Amino acid sequence: MPQERPYRVIQWATGSIGRISIRHFVDNPAYELVGVYVTNAEKAGVDAGTLAGLDPVGVAATGSVAEILAVEADCVNYAPLYADVDEMCQILRSGKSIVTPTGWVFPQGLANQKPVERLAAACREGGTSLYGAGIHPGFSGDLLPLTVARLCTRIDRITVQEVADLAQHPSRAMNFDGLGFGRDPDDARKNPSPLIHTMENIFRESMALLAEGLGIVVDEYTTLFDVAVTTRDLVVRSGEIPAGTVGGMRHEWIAHSGGRPTIVFRSFWKMADDLDPDWGYGTIKYSVAIDGEPSTTLTLAPAHPHPTGDEGYWGRVWTAMNAVNAIPAVRAAPPGIHTHLDLPLVRPVGLFRPEPARVVRS
Repeated sequence: MPQERPYRVIQWATGSIGRISIRHFVDNPAYELVGVYVTNAEKAGVDAGTLAGLDPVGVAATGSVAEILAVEADCVNYAPLYADVDEMCQILRSGKSIVTPTGWVFPQGLANQKPVERLAAACREGGTSLYGAGIHPGFSGDLLPLTVARLCTRIDRITVQEVADLAQHPSRAMNFDGLGFGRDPDDARKNPSPLIHTMENIFRESMALLAEGLGIVVDEYTTLFDVAVTTRDLVVRSGEIPAGTVGGMRHEWIAHSGGRPTIVFRSFWKMADDLDPDWGYGTIKYSVAIDGEPSTTLTLAPAHPHPTGDEGYWGRVWTAMNAVNAIPAVRAAPPGIHTHLDLPLVRPVGLFRPEPARVVRS
C-alpha cells in the first residue's frame, strides 16, 4: 500500500506494453523508474524516455541481465512477449518482486507444475512475490466475472468474449511471428503459430482461476481454433498481409463441468472488418455474459477513440495498468505467488494527478 518513498521499479522489455508502463512510471510520482532492460542491442544505452516517446529521463536502458539485477528495486514489471522462467527466477532471487502481463494469473491451473515450483522456490529465497495480470487473461475473463457473479443467485454458464483490432498494433514479432497473421490459412489451422500454443496455457490458467473462485469442478478443457482470410491486400502498422492469407482468427477455450460447457472464452483477433468468413463479432472489446438467474451481461469498451485512431491502444493500456497498479499490494504481500483469489483488493496509487499535455502513438 502507499509508502513514504516512491516504489522503485524496473521495466523489463520495451515493447508496446513496456513503453506504456515507462510513461506511467515517469508521470506518476508514486513510482521511481530506476532501470530498464532491453533485448534489442540497438536499444541498449538509449534513454528510457526516448524509448517511450518522451523527453530523456536520465535512465539508460541496458541489455545486461547482470547489470540490471544489480540495481536496487522493489519490483520488476516483466513484459517480454514470452516469459522466461530462468530469467524470472533470477529476478525473484535478487530481491525484486515481479508483476507481469505474460500469464501466471493462476499457476496452480497449469498442467506442468515444475516451472511453478521453481518460481515459488525463488520467491522464498528472495523474499519476493510474483503476480500475473493483464486485460485478458487477468481481468475480463476472471476478476470481472467473479465480481459480476456476486449479483446472481444461480449460474449455468459464463461466456467471456474479446474482440481485438490489431491493425495498429506495432509489434511484428507478436502479430506475424507469434500469432501468424499473413500465413496460409490451411497451414495456420494445421500448425498454429507459437504464441497460439502459449495463449492456450495462459487462458487455461484464467479459466481455472474462475472455476476455483466459483467452486466449479472442471472435467476437461477443450479448444477450438479457426482463421479468416482477408479478401484484399492489407497494409497494417506491423507489416503487409496479402489477400487470401490469415487476416483474422477465432479461438474458443471451453471448460466443461458435469458434461456441459460451463466457462467459455471466445477471442476474435482481426486486422480488418471485411474478412471471410464474417463472424459478426462487431467492435465490442470485452463482454461477460452470465446465463442463470438473473442472466446478466456486462460490456467493457473504451469510452472514446484514441486521438491517433489506434483502436487497440486503450486495450494495451488496460493490459499494462492492471499489473502495474497492483505493485503496492504485491509488495505488501508475503513472499510467494499471488493471484486474484488471495491478494487483497488492489488500491491504485497516484492516479489522480495532472494530465500530461501530449499524445503518444506507441
